[in-house]
Amino acid sequence: MHDFEYLRPKSLPEAVTAFNRYGKDARLLAGGTELVNEMRFGKTQPKQVIDLKHIEGLDYLDLSSAGLRIGALYRVRDAERSVLLRRSRYGAISFAAGTLGSPQVRNKATIVGNLCRCSPSADLIPPLLALDARAKITGNGTERVVEVEKMLLGPGKTVLETGEIVTELEIPGMSEHAGCSYYKLSPRNSLDLAIVGVAVMVRMDPYTSRCVDARIVLGAVAPTAIRVPKAEAVFVGSRMSESTIEEAARIASDESKPLDDVRASAWYRKKMVGVIVKRTTGIAMGQINKKRR
Repeated sequence: MHDFEYLRPKSLPEAVTAFNRYGKDARLLAGGTELVNEMRFGKTQPKQVIDLKHIEGLDYLDLSSAGLRIGALYRVRDAERSVLLRRSRYGAISFAAGTLGSPQVRNKATIVGNLCRCSPSADLIPPLLALDARAKITGNGTERVVEVEKMLLGPGKTVLETGEIVTELEIPGMSEHAGCSYYKLSPRNSLDLAIVGVAVMVRMDPYTSRCVDARIVLGAVAPTAIRVPKAEAVFVGSRMSESTIEEAARIASDESKPLDDVRASAWYRKKMVGVIVKRTTGIAMGQINKKRR
């Protein structure tokens, strides 16, 4: 590991100022689970490391009728263990958190960090996309809000500009007639990266029993997590029959663009997309039916 300058700002403005001053030579440290490994193995050699962990007021989860707010330093392990989050309409985030890495990694990693790393197989990105999450981004005298879906440009690449810091994730209120679930296929329950990750959100009209909104998100089968609009369109307006779900799963499989790698072949991933879309949709629908009883 090469020498670097360690900076420990005590406030967000101080962190933004430092990040703007050093620009592309600097890297942000929140959990550090990816950054430290990359530095150890020489994949990145920042001249400055800006540690955000000592900034007060960024480690929070706020759940209300208006929606869910997650601070930049809220840890993955806290999301996994939060009974409030797990039992809420946003429980898919808690479940996905529990599938990321090992307990040691989850104790350090942050949800915002998992998003900003923008790995194709990231576990938290699919449920964030399915729940229509938005990122609050603070820069040098600026603040903007960007949909998570529009943040993702490619593996490790986001719309974040030099000097910008994601301070919060905002997720709008979710209907009581909606369900959202995440399913990860990997050789082991944790530690391994996803071979395929799928998040599904379905919202039903309680009077007509028809789907009025749907999101199907695929992870680890494209350069970034992707939605599948053609498959979502099959759900909208339907009564979510077995044949409807089968058709949407087939389309999702066709729309996926996986690659062969050491963890799985592209052929296998495509096959599993269809299987997991059906399974995940069933879990989301089960949540809605449980609320009806």
